[in-house]
Amino acid sequence: GSEYEHVIVVLPPDGSPLLTRELLYTAVTRAKHSVTLICTASALTKAIETVTERGSGLIEALA
Repeated sequence: GSEYEHVIVVLPPDGSPLLTRELLYTAVTRAKHSVTLICTASALTKAIETVTERGSGLIEALA
């Protein structure tokens, strides 16, 4: 993936369906040196706690 020296992450409000651990992980891991998070504490907590359920169908295909 792409990498950048410095990354600024603006998280949406804590009621947003876009607020997920995967979004936060992807944003943070793009930084080589520094990350600046712009968000509320509740939005950050919500992002950390919300894991996206993947629906690839692989389990069903292997059954």
